[in-house]
Amino acid sequence: MASQQNNTKERKTSKFKLKLLAAMCLQPEARNEEKKGGYPGGRFKRFFDTYKANSANLMTANALTLIFALPILAIIIVVSVFGVERLGYMLAGLGNDIPYLMSDVGIGLSGGMSINEAKLYMLDVYRLIFLAVGVGIAILGFGAAGHIYIDTKLIWGESFITKKDKKTGADVPRIVTEFFRGVKNYWKEMVIVFAGYGIFFAGGVNLILEFVSGVWSGGANVGQWFALFIGCIILLAATPVFFNLVPQVVSYHKTLNLAQKLKNAVIYTLAFPIPTYIMIIFAFGPYALMAINSPIITILIGMLLIALGMTFTFLIMTNYADHNSENVCQMLYENMRTELSRKERKEKKKKDVKPVQQVKYKKKK
Repeated sequence: MASQQNNTKERKTSKFKLKLLAAMCLQPEARNEEKKGGYPGGRFKRFFDTYKANSANLMTANALTLIFALPILAIIIVVSVFGVERLGYMLAGLGNDIPYLMSDVGIGLSGGMSINEAKLYMLDVYRLIFLAVGVGIAILGFGAAGHIYIDTKLIWGESFITKKDKKTGADVPRIVTEFFRGVKNYWKEMVIVFAGYGIFFAGGVNLILEFVSGVWSGGANVGQWFALFIGCIILLAATPVFFNLVPQVVSYHKTLNLAQKLKNAVIYTLAFPIPTYIMIIFAFGPYALMAINSPIITILIGMLLIALGMTFTFLIMTNYADHNSENVCQMLYENMRTELSRKERKEKKKKDVKPVQQVKYKKKK
């Protein structure tokens, strides 16, 4: 009985996926060169081999991307230097001479201010921080356009613009040139995508903070519980769609419009939710290590993420998106082309067949 129920569930899931995939927008990828054969060893090996073989170039791309991540880095530095507690007092207009109690915990007291009031001021600081991060995410879209372009070419195995090395005479990829070519060609859609996610991210987090505000004020009301629910849904839905959408800006440039790319990203998210969330954890998980309450560890992890973080995240996104494109979108596209060509051949055969004229015989008198 249990096996029959499992088989029924699997069939229903398969039907659901098939319906979703049937609604995909199918077009060829925006490749500049002929598609290479399958990579031996699978996707994970491709990721690590690509990273290992191009580490210097990827570090250059990462450094260039960090130029556009400066607003987010500035927010992190300001919060690290001043602390949320002091920023809360500054926001309240209480000056810098206020005694700080329980610093780094988020609870402070000042003359005549209750603990709950102090916490609510700091909650306002968190609101401003996440709103500022949302703006920073939009600006990061410029850098992502260049980095994702380089990652896509590496995953596809396409050639780069090169220059002769004076010492060795070898052809060296001009990564800086390629990076800014990517920025030039893809910044519009990429910034729209990043700005959209920045809005959803800031909005979702602030809805959750609204719930926290209610709890700290003595008890959350129905509206604040609803805000918590909606905030979580926004973050859980927007993040995987964003994850699946970003690489398509480059890989389907001009072959699909942004609305069609968004539709495909939603379909990928609904059809393959578990693999998508696993990849998100791999891509963004290292950033969570920054929360470790140790200055030395935080500095070391911060330096490592600054040197490699963007590359690690964007390369995972690109590799996963190419896996989906190769095994789903392009496979369906090739099947569609095969079916169309078969129908065209049938139609051509029908046209080529000349109708047989009936011979009329005269009756003998």
